[in-house]
Amino acid sequence: MRKLTAALSILLVILLGFAAWFYLGGTLRSEVAAQSAPAADYPEAFGAVRALIEAGAAPQIMSGGGLSEDPAPYTLVDINVTLTNRGLFPAEWLHIRAEGAPGDVAVYAVTGEGTDIAARDSGTVNLKLVTTAASDAPRSIVIQYYVHGMKREIVAR
Repeated sequence: MRKLTAALSILLVILLGFAAWFYLGGTLRSEVAAQSAPAADYPEAFGAVRALIEAGAAPQIMSGGGLSEDPAPYTLVDINVTLTNRGLFPAEWLHIRAEGAPGDVAVYAVTGEGTDIAARDSGTVNLKLVTTAASDAPRSIVIQYYVHGMKREIVAR
């Protein structure tokens, strides 16, 4: 009986170790860098953003009503999120969503959605945001991904 108990205990420790290795082996770490510019400095870009939002083609709308023709109250924010996969498994099918600050109008471009980040590698995702809030207003970027079919999520601030 003691041998059976010892064998089952060893098996349990191995299974718990494998579960921890699997869980920790697929986590991403994030670093966020943002740059902003007044929309009035880039009237052509602002016009393109305005047309994109009015056409309903923006990846994410945060407040309704569209943009006015005057770019003065708006700021264009470029957010880069560097994701590092220190784990043993690839992070697959990235999905990016911004949880904006009051005054955020829309995310008008997303780069990196649907891509994979290989094990022991890094990648960058980018969001372009138009807002009336301060560029350093607290906002979150939610990144969902899958590791071996299991959905995971991180929040970058």
